[in-house]
Amino acid sequence: MILEHINDIAAICAGHGIQTAIISPGSRSAPLTLAFARHPALETKVISDERAAAFIALGMAQQQQKPVALICTSGSAAFNYAPAVAEAYFQEVPLLVLTADRPPEWINQYDGQTIQQENIYGKHVKASFSYPDNPNQPDIAWHGNRIVNEALLQCSAEPKGPVHINVPLREPFYPEANEKTLFREVRPIKRPAPQAVLSDENWKALTETWQLAHRRLIIGGQLTDTEDLVQALNSFSNKHHSPVVSDIISNLHGLQNAILHQDAFLCPENDKENVGLIPDLLITFGKSNISKNLKRFIRKHKPAHHWHIQPHERYQDTFQSLTRIIPMEPDAFFTAFHERLQDQPTSSAYLNEWLERDRKKRANVHSFFQSQPFGEFETVNEVMSALPADSQLHLANSMSVRYANFVGLRGRSDVKVFCNRGTSGIDGSNSTAVGAALAQDQLITLITGDMAFFYDRNAFWHNYPIHNLRIVLLNNHAGGIFRMIKGPSDQPELAEYFETEQLLTAENTAKDFGMEYKKVGDREELGKALADFYQPGPTAKILEVETDSAQNTAIFKAYKAL
Repeated sequence: MILEHINDIAAICAGHGIQTAIISPGSRSAPLTLAFARHPALETKVISDERAAAFIALGMAQQQQKPVALICTSGSAAFNYAPAVAEAYFQEVPLLVLTADRPPEWINQYDGQTIQQENIYGKHVKASFSYPDNPNQPDIAWHGNRIVNEALLQCSAEPKGPVHINVPLREPFYPEANEKTLFREVRPIKRPAPQAVLSDENWKALTETWQLAHRRLIIGGQLTDTEDLVQALNSFSNKHHSPVVSDIISNLHGLQNAILHQDAFLCPENDKENVGLIPDLLITFGKSNISKNLKRFIRKHKPAHHWHIQPHERYQDTFQSLTRIIPMEPDAFFTAFHERLQDQPTSSAYLNEWLERDRKKRANVHSFFQSQPFGEFETVNEVMSALPADSQLHLANSMSVRYANFVGLRGRSDVKVFCNRGTSGIDGSNSTAVGAALAQDQLITLITGDMAFFYDRNAFWHNYPIHNLRIVLLNNHAGGIFRMIKGPSDQPELAEYFETEQLLTAENTAKDFGMEYKKVGDREELGKALADFYQPGPTAKILEVETDSAQNTAIFKAYKAL
């Protein structure tokens, strides 16, 4: 069998516990497609649009918490993976990217579907490999085995992320009509995750710094797997009176002392009254933070000490104040540090000041909308209030995630939140939510704007049921965020060059892909529609909420001025 070395790739993936491969059709990639499709331990799904396929794989990998394989043909198909690969890199999601290629001697020879594919993703992958293309050499099986094992180990090592294997393929690509596909024995190489242990000397230094500090603030960045962390943080924060600032994508909304409305009260206009909130010790963990006001506040008022907890050595200094990296998982750190600080008395004054500021803004949210005309901000508040138990919330970028961050999900530890905040682009929001819906049975709610939704319509171009997907489309017929940003909002070219006004609705998209569809335009219609929206059904549902961009801007400005 001339393609045994390609079949080995699928077999090693299965040996590492990979469940799923997302495949986009092509001829050059046929040996990879057939190897994965015919392996009995692997599930395969066919997604024609490579850009959508890669984001769907990202969504599935988020759910499975293990690498998902991506397979495409040669040429520009590989480039179409790039946005999702970059997102996976910064969001630390494991993807194994397998791109079919021409043999090396045919590169730059005007041959069809041929581009420079080696290292095509540059610094946005953890590693890039070239798979051997000379299967008749005696050590080729060992070489290929080694490459795939290393790629998969790199995917799953902290920080997790995408790894690329470029696979040159020579004709013939297809086995004979009656030829049986054989998978020879392969050798998966396993590696347990290293366990970081701090020395007594390091713990002593941390304890001494803690004792000298009086205002100790904890900030969580983007995380999804937070069950153990919430338990550890509750114990730590309650005992040591430390406020925990949490964006909605931090998934810490179940915390007792969570600060969720920081974006609303840390605006520059409030700097004088926020002086008492300035920390002298900052402890951070997780990835990106949404809140621009939070980042501005800490960068302006730098703490004397800033510890960042992360189980890897990648250097990040988001708040421009980093003084120490602690190489541990956050839940393990807070559990261990809590035990070492058991006898340390701590004032609750600093915590109470944060909680009081947060409480006032939270109270404003519930009374504010009744005094305003109907708009998309209120829609997000109503949808989040109606989220079913044990479900997921996916948020598109631009205003959708910002609105949600202002509203918060206090006490909803049963709702897990996802958003593509690695690169924070609008592309792939639909596809990531589709990937999540395909990977498990929980109900998925996607709140998205019109630009993000229409940009990624090919997310639905496949043959797989997604009955557990609910889409709330905020359609103001423009990129409304630009009306809210000083700069573009002051320009006479705002409507044409920044908002890019459009007249589309989702009705035809819903018809094309067999989804239930409902459009509303006021408070009463929204309430009636939400009563039906989460009822079980045979297909996905779209609830389109039509609003005015200028009015949305006025409402948002009024809220921030409270």
